[in-house]
Amino acid sequence: MSSGQGSRLIRNSVFLLFNTFFMMATSWFVSIWIARQLGPANYGIFNMVLWVSGTATWIIGMGFTHAITKFIAEYSGKGKQNPARPILFYIIKIELTITFLSTFVLIFFKTEISTFFFSPNESFYFFLAALGLLPGITTAILSSAIEGIQKFEYFTYSNIILTPLSFAAKAAALLLGKGISGLLIVMLIFSFINMFFYFFVLIKEGLLKKSSFNLTYEIKGKIHAYNKSIIAILICDKIVWDKSENFFLGRYSNAVQIGYYNLGYNIAQRFTSILPTTFWKVLFPVMSSYNGSGRKDKMKRLFYLSTRYLAFFSFPVGTAGIILSFQIIRFLYGVEYLGAQRVLQIIFAASIFSSLSNPASAVLYGFDKQAFIYKYGAVLAIINICLDFFMIRAFGAVGAAICYGIITVLGSVGGLIYTCKTMKLDYPVVSVFKILFSTVMMAIVMKLVILHNGGIPGLIFSALSGTSVYLICSLLLGNFEIEDFRILEHARSVFPGHTKTAVDYLYSFVCQFKKSVL
Repeated sequence: MSSGQGSRLIRNSVFLLFNTFFMMATSWFVSIWIARQLGPANYGIFNMVLWVSGTATWIIGMGFTHAITKFIAEYSGKGKQNPARPILFYIIKIELTITFLSTFVLIFFKTEISTFFFSPNESFYFFLAALGLLPGITTAILSSAIEGIQKFEYFTYSNIILTPLSFAAKAAALLLGKGISGLLIVMLIFSFINMFFYFFVLIKEGLLKKSSFNLTYEIKGKIHAYNKSIIAILICDKIVWDKSENFFLGRYSNAVQIGYYNLGYNIAQRFTSILPTTFWKVLFPVMSSYNGSGRKDKMKRLFYLSTRYLAFFSFPVGTAGIILSFQIIRFLYGVEYLGAQRVLQIIFAASIFSSLSNPASAVLYGFDKQAFIYKYGAVLAIINICLDFFMIRAFGAVGAAICYGIITVLGSVGGLIYTCKTMKLDYPVVSVFKILFSTVMMAIVMKLVILHNGGIPGLIFSALSGTSVYLICSLLLGNFEIEDFRILEHARSVFPGHTKTAVDYLYSFVCQFKKSVL
């Protein structure tokens, strides 16, 4: 990896990591407020409405947002002149046409959709959700173009400015007693604000200027061929990864069980998706760029490093979530949500495996090897539907979590094995076992603390002591390699303000500890 591109990759990772962490912290705070204000039943209804609208957005997108990121990055990697505008304009015309038609259909059938899951009384919620399709899909397209040129700092700027305003508006809506309708209206307003923000970003970056890049029939054919394979993958992904259990919960269970499942899922995702989300957004365009320039050696090294870092993060976070699940729900969400504890533990356990599959997924997408994903995903999707049908009818939210966990583990492990064999990648087995041992030591200490004190002081001390033990064990076992220190040294110059000072202290401590051990 060249020093220039390596520095850019580190810079993008830091911006996205900060952005994802900021979004996780603020959205988690918002979710706690919303859950407490709505209660399990209304929280379940709210999440079902969001899932239906999200599914509609996914259907409309049909993988074109992936295509925008991939081909802008790929043709930029080949040295083409500003390919963004022709690619963006071609896709956005297709997407907006489909969006208008889909919005009309959903508004027309809002009562039938509401009755299918709940009763006609909730039809207005589905109407508001349908109105958000246009700004939602437009924002997804525009942000995909920004990811394609790898200007991730704009996502940070957007979240720092708009997220606090959005939270304040949601809090006001709930305090005024507007309930689910108020929340959906606020979300609709801010979806338009986000759309205009990213539009002005594209203007600023010159992506909407005329370009000499010619979008030939051959390139259009490549976009559609890629998109066809992505559609099949997305259908499988929607069933396997994206809370498809909601459909069966809505049909065969009740709103409270929907609330329990979504609470457990949302908490686990907010904790465990910080680094995987960051890595996916950075790795996908970079892998596409490596594909365009033919640098497979750099791809292999990047896969090795990113897998190590994800394991270093995912193992302790997932394990800590399992141990502290009761305290997290009791003290943050309230005793009325304790029925979600087992759901949370199961999804935390599954998230460890799903996090480790992100680099492999980015490799397959970036190097046009995604055929395996939809073939294997189709098998998993069928198994998942069968499990959902029987398990959810019998066990509700816990059954949904078990189904999700089984399919997640099968999908992650199978995809990882295939990618390593097909692309001839080295997996950091030794590093992963060291990380696993450090995690076990951390878990023992955390469990002992919680058994001694199950209150808020125990929760805080358990997290702090577990983190300390994990880091010390990692340093003693030599989990950090020379390249890790180089990357951390590069990252020090990217962090803004006082965060740079904190990173400097961390870097100095790790270096001093390493020297003292050696």
